[in-house]
Amino acid sequence: MAKKSSSSLGKLLVQIALGAMLIVGGIFAFTGGGDFGATAFSKVFSGQALTIVKIIYGIIELIAGVFLILELFIGDRVGKIDNILNLIVIVIWIIAIILYDFIKADFNPFLGWLLNFATHVFFVGALLNLND
Repeated sequence: MAKKSSSSLGKLLVQIALGAMLIVGGIFAFTGGGDFGATAFSKVFSGQALTIVKIIYGIIELIAGVFLILELFIGDRVGKIDNILNLIVIVIWIIAIILYDFIKADFNPFLGWLLNFATHVFFVGALLNLND
């Protein structure tokens, strides 16, 4: 019985943290910055196209974060829309991991690279875990 409640608490904490991260990342994307996923677009787009793509991704990220938080209070009443948004975020983060953590990686210092890589993979894994 204790195992179930601790895993439920763990899922709750991960869902709150991911929701907050996505909301903040989405807001940052509107202000020209963005999280790791949003900055990956600078490797593919530039100028006005980059701004437009980051705003669109910021909207997706913000809504996905809001849905993760809302799901705690209203359950899964939005259907599969939240799963689709989460999958978009996951795909973009996987592309960002490939671009930044391997192709454009700076492995010096190695432990710093490893910590960043582990954080990025943790984020993707947590989103995959919450995607039902």
